[in-house]
Amino acid sequence: MARKPRDYIIKLNRKLLLLAGFLLFIMVNVLILRNYGATKTFSHRSNRTIVLDPGHGGIDGGTGKREDILEKDINLDIGLRLKKQLIVEGFNVIMTREKDMSLEDLSQIKASRYRRDLDARRSIIDSNQPLVYVSIHVNSSKSSSARGVKIYHFPGSEDGKELAEKLAHSIDTHLYHQFLKEDSLRTEILYEDFYILREPKYTGVLLEAGFITNPEENRLLKDEGYKERLAYAIKKGILEYLD
Repeated sequence: MARKPRDYIIKLNRKLLLLAGFLLFIMVNVLILRNYGATKTFSHRSNRTIVLDPGHGGIDGGTGKREDILEKDINLDIGLRLKKQLIVEGFNVIMTREKDMSLEDLSQIKASRYRRDLDARRSIIDSNQPLVYVSIHVNSSKSSSARGVKIYHFPGSEDGKELAEKLAHSIDTHLYHQFLKEDSLRTEILYEDFYILREPKYTGVLLEAGFITNPEENRLLKDEGYKERLAYAIKKGILEYLD
């Protein structure tokens, strides 16, 4: 009988030790999960990749005339200029193409050449997990008076809309106001269910750099200074969006 209190105390101490061990286990796992979450957040924020997608290429010249200028060449020229400027800002820049080529051979799906080309572009965008992507194009119209940069985002995408707005403001400021001295021109923001806006998992826009069918913009799209300034304005818009 004299040993029972001691036995009770031993059993009580064991229960306390088990409880303390259980609580310690929970605390350690909470700390691990918190550190994992912090690591994931830091990794996402430290990602500095931007994807540029010069539209068309190779067999697909886009709009324009071979004896004059073709869209595919302007898209690539602006894209390469923009790439250089973004690299200076410390970004890792991936381009869907860096030469005159179409991309359908990079796709594994069974579809038309056009759809396989688009699928390859989507795959490059998604595999690089960019902060943003910009698909670069040139416009055309039956009316030779149509002009101006147009930026498209996917319908309902708030991030895409915000990126388009930052780019538009930057182009209006740095290209139209400061470079061309034309305050009447304004970049137009539109939304459209384009494949290249709908299918990628990341925030992006499609930018029409001007109308190749407009005499003045046709001339400007051949001008080195104009294309360099346009690339600069796009870069500044991207930086403003990311900030």
